[in-house]
Amino acid sequence: MKKIRNGLDIPISGSPEHKITDFKKPRSVALLGSDYHGLKPSMLVKEGDRVKIGQPLFEDKKNNGVLFTSPGGGVIESVNRGDKRALQSVVIEIDESEEEESFVNIRTEDLSNHNSSSIRENLIKSGLWTSFRTRPFSKIPKVDSDPKSIFINCMDTNPLAMDPKVIINNNTDSFKLGLRVIKLLHDCPLHVCVKDKTNLDFELEENIYRHSFDGPHPSGLTGTHMHFISPASLNNINWSISYSDVILIGTFFKEGKIPTTKNICFSGPKFENPRIISTRVGACIDEITAGELTHSENRVVSGSLINGRESIGPYAYLGKYHNQICAVEEPNSADRELFDWALLGRKRYSKLGIFITSLFRNKKFDIKARMYGPDRAILPVGVYEEVFPLNLLISLLLRELAIGDTEQLQSLGILELDEEDLALCSFVCPSKYDFGYLLRERLATIEVEG
Repeated sequence: MKKIRNGLDIPISGSPEHKITDFKKPRSVALLGSDYHGLKPSMLVKEGDRVKIGQPLFEDKKNNGVLFTSPGGGVIESVNRGDKRALQSVVIEIDESEEEESFVNIRTEDLSNHNSSSIRENLIKSGLWTSFRTRPFSKIPKVDSDPKSIFINCMDTNPLAMDPKVIINNNTDSFKLGLRVIKLLHDCPLHVCVKDKTNLDFELEENIYRHSFDGPHPSGLTGTHMHFISPASLNNINWSISYSDVILIGTFFKEGKIPTTKNICFSGPKFENPRIISTRVGACIDEITAGELTHSENRVVSGSLINGRESIGPYAYLGKYHNQICAVEEPNSADRELFDWALLGRKRYSKLGIFITSLFRNKKFDIKARMYGPDRAILPVGVYEEVFPLNLLISLLLRELAIGDTEQLQSLGILELDEEDLALCSFVCPSKYDFGYLLRERLATIEVEG
C-alpha cells in the first residue's frame, strides 16, 4: 500500500449518498469533440440523418481507423462547431424505440472464441477503443499500437466524487469480463489501482496486479499511480482506463450490443439531493438536472469541480470520461463586499489558512465559482508542494510552464502529467494561473516538435 501524504481534500459541502437510486432519461445525447485531445474529425453523418446506436458518426483523420460511434438511436439534431470549425458536439435526439447496430457474433462470457486481434477489431468497431488513453499526451491510442502497461483506475478522490466500489460491486460480472477482455488485448501487465481497504468481490487473475493507495486527493489519479509504479515517458507508453469504461466493455462482450447506460453522481452544494443515478452515456445535462438544483444562478460542471468542463450551450452534455456532475453558485457583482480581502472570512476557505475558518478543521463550505482576484506573478510560497505528491520539482515545473521552455519541461517530468494532475495546483494558486491549460499547450508543442 502506498500512502500519499501531500494533497488536499477540498472541504466542500454536497457529498452524494452512496447508493444507486433512480434513472434519469434525457431527450438527447451527444459526443463532444473537446473530450478528445487533437481530434480532427472526418464526418460520416450530417444534420437530419437518422442513426442507430453504435453507428459511426465520424473518424479521426489524425488517428486513422479510430471510430466514434453514436450513443443513441434517433436523428442528428445538430453538429456544433466553434473557432476554426473545431467540432464542439454532435447531438442526437433519441427516438422512443431506438435501433441499434448488432454485434451478436461477439456475445460471449468465456472469450474462448476471441484472440487479441478479434478483441481489438470489435473494440474499434464499437467505438469502445476510445475508452483507452495514452500517457504521455492523454490521447486515444493508435489502432496498431501496444502499451508497456495498462492501468485500470478503480479510485476517485476528486472533490465530492462517488465511491467506485459501489458501482463495481453492483456490476461485478461485467467488470470481471471487462478485465479479461483487456488482458487478452495485449500481453502486458494490468495494474488495478484501488483505495486502501477496498475489497473487490472477486479475485484477480494472473498478470493482473492489485495496488492500494491511501491519502488525500490526488491519490486516486492515474498520473499518481503511474508515477509510483511505472512512470510514463516517450519510451514507456502506458494506457489507462477507468472502472466505468471497463464495465461498459464487459457489458458489450456479455450482451453483444453497445451499452448506453452509465452510473454518475450529482454532487455539490447546489444540488437538492446529491446522489448516485443511472443515466444515458452522453446525456444532456440540462435535461437530467432539471428540478434538481436549489439556486437559479448556478455553474453546472461535467466532471470534477476542479478539472471538469462547464455545462453550457453545445457543451451541456456528459463527458466521455466524466463520472459526476457538480453544481456551485455562479458569482455575481452583488456578492462582493467592500474591502472583503480585509475581512475575517467566516464563510471562505483558503489552503493558506488566512481566514478565521482555518480554526474549524471539519467545516464544509458552500464554495462559489469565484476567482477572488486577477492574475498575478507566480510566487513560490510553498503551497504547490503541499498539494502535489509526485517526486517532481513542481514550483520549477510550473514556472517553466508559464515560460514555455519545452526542453526544460521534459527534463522536469511534464510527460508524466495530464491536466487533472495540476488541478489542485490551479485551485490553491495565489497567482490565479490555469496550469492545466498551459500544460495542454506545452504537450501539444512537444508532440509536434519533440
